[in-house]
Amino acid sequence: MTSRITLTHGCSLSNLPLFVAEGAGLFEAEGLEVEVPRFTTLSATADILESGLSELGTVAFTEPLIDAFRPNPPIIVGGSGLMGITIMAQPEITSVGQLKGLKAGTFRRDPLEILLHDALAAHGLGFDDLEVVYLDDIDDALAAFESRRIDAITLAEPHATRIRRLGAVQLSDGTELWGDPFPDTVLVASASFLETKPALVSAALRAMIRAEQMITADPSGMLDHAARHYPGYDRADLEVGARRQPPCIDIRYLEQTVYDRWDSLVSLGLVPSDAQLPANVVSFDLLAAELERAGLEGPESPQEQCTKGDDCYDEKRPNFA
Repeated sequence: MTSRITLTHGCSLSNLPLFVAEGAGLFEAEGLEVEVPRFTTLSATADILESGLSELGTVAFTEPLIDAFRPNPPIIVGGSGLMGITIMAQPEITSVGQLKGLKAGTFRRDPLEILLHDALAAHGLGFDDLEVVYLDDIDDALAAFESRRIDAITLAEPHATRIRRLGAVQLSDGTELWGDPFPDTVLVASASFLETKPALVSAALRAMIRAEQMITADPSGMLDHAARHYPGYDRADLEVGARRQPPCIDIRYLEQTVYDRWDSLVSLGLVPSDAQLPANVVSFDLLAAELERAGLEGPESPQEQCTKGDDCYDEKRPNFA
């Protein structure tokens, strides 16, 4: 007997493990009947989780901090994809500092908004120093940038690769602000679902872990499972984008990176200014158990994982060449 759940997700390639797990029948093999709808709006996944229509899915890694004070908040139980978020600008703009007085588009409540906030702050600027346009639908956002109605835009992959190929300039990929690597999308379960149905969460984690192994073994082939979510996208753009946003289910060593975004969330008004940093947004016990069961040892820290300096995670990225 299967258990039916709806898996939410965003619009980026950091969801590749979820797409592979669904497309390759890995969820089904674990006794889960899942639905993975296609979304073009970044707010859709948060809305569905908040409504209770789905209690398991992938969301932006800052969403559980924002929603920590809800009656049934989402809890991070594992990872999905790393990094791959950027600030892109029109070709004549070459630094974040040049955005002063210009128009930049971003997505509310998303790490993309936090990236813009933190990059501006690093240059002594704030949202009051430019016109910030809040976007939601990814197709409309791309159209606004390509028609030059906005001067800069925050994007995840493969969308950033698409406009980079058309001449857009990358101003930041977040690594100079948050380290290399950092999480982008994470797997979450609602607190009640995690408490009452941990076996289903474990089953989903097993499927995601297996999906990451399949991506590592056959990166280009596994993109076939994602292609339907990106109609009209060039295959080469998907391959480049997937390399910039590699899969990673075991993000235990990146827990502090999640909590380190708290002050920026306060500054942006995304959490109550008088609230204390929540301590209940992460639960990796089931992940640790499934990794041990699979005979996998996760990195204890980014420093212990890599020793190559600036592009620490590069050697771990699947080779889509």
